[in-house]
Amino acid sequence: MRKGVHTLIISVLLSGLMVACSKSGSNTDDGGGGGGPHIITDNDTTRPVLTVITPSNNQVYTSGSTVSVSGTITDDMGLYRGYVRITNDVTGEVVKEQLYEIHGILSYNFNVAAAVTVTVATDYTVSVFYEDHGLNGVNRTLKVKVNP
Repeated sequence: MRKGVHTLIISVLLSGLMVACSKSGSNTDDGGGGGGPHIITDNDTTRPVLTVITPSNNQVYTSGSTVSVSGTITDDMGLYRGYVRITNDVTGEVVKEQLYEIHGILSYNFNVAAAVTVTVATDYTVSVFYEDHGLNGVNRTLKVKVNP
């Protein structure tokens, strides 16, 4: 085949892929995940449901313990992305952060853990956030304390 025919075939194939990938919505958001544009589902207006199993709010740990953040996130039309983060309230240091990009999954169990060692009693914030393809978000913030 000639070069012009190859170019035409490739252009047609790429156009078909672009149309197929954008059928669920007209807006795109890169999302920063590196996986290309994110398709926003305009008709998705229901927030995901977030259940945090551990830790409990104001739970107290001893130095050297592992702070474990676990739970389930569900969505009727499919999840998009989220994060679980453990932050030292005094220093602002992010002790642990797990980012998720879980396109289309309806239910996902998460479990993030970090060993924390302190010399003085220290408060930490546990933050959990997820959103779906309609960009409906849900978050939960919990406080924990680690004693020496």
